[in-house]
Amino acid sequence: MLLETVKLTASFKLDGLIPESFFSTYREVLGQLLDHAWAERITSFKRLKAEKYHRLRAEYPRLPSHYIYTACQMACSIYRSFRKLRKRGLAKAEKPVFKKRVIMLDDHLFSLDLEGWEASIATGEGRIKATPRNIPREV
Repeated sequence: MLLETVKLTASFKLDGLIPESFFSTYREVLGQLLDHAWAERITSFKRLKAEKYHRLRAEYPRLPSHYIYTACQMACSIYRSFRKLRKRGLAKAEKPVFKKRVIMLDDHLFSLDLEGWEASIATGEGRIKATPRNIPREV
């Protein structure tokens, strides 16, 4: 049996569905992980997760566990990229900083119902439903 992996990208209407506090909490977690990765020169996801995961789970008990997991992945990726830029002399900052309004979702945090054209995103207060911006209409 031949299997293929397909990566899909879609825009969703999230206006007001996810509170700004959720984005700021994710930014805080990611900032702590980036600071730790930078201070300890950690580029390994496994090592960063081993050193920080349980402490962050205790600090943010209402946050679904996979948000910490994906933040560890994202922090390692950002730090590795920063090191490459720094080596080439292209990094403007002394240490990596994350400022964007972005949350990395994995298959535990995000599910997509293609029949109902609905996405489900896990948050600290339960799951929220979102619909894609440009839904194809049947004629």
